[in-house]
Amino acid sequence: MKRSYTRCLGDVIADFVQESQLKDGLLRVRIYAAWDAMTLGQVSLGEYTSHHSFRDGVLTCRIRSSVVRSHLQLQAGLLCDRLNAALCGEYVKSIRLT
Repeated sequence: MKRSYTRCLGDVIADFVQESQLKDGLLRVRIYAAWDAMTLGQVSLGEYTSHHSFRDGVLTCRIRSSVVRSHLQLQAGLLCDRLNAALCGEYVKSIRLT
């Protein structure tokens, strides 16, 4: 049997993700992983994050410690820029800490 049409595996996976409407969910997982990786590097701040949500460009994180929350709020703009740099795109417009 002769191949009549060949495609790169990356193209097939991209088409599958598009057709299955998995793009938003995969983006959310990437954002949460980038947040965890970024905050774990800062004196174990990742331990204080108890919940994430992402909707309409706003990353909301529940922080257990008020001291850590206020420290992160001062750096919210910088953290947003670092997240977008890690994700190679402009996905996170703002970070809300609760």
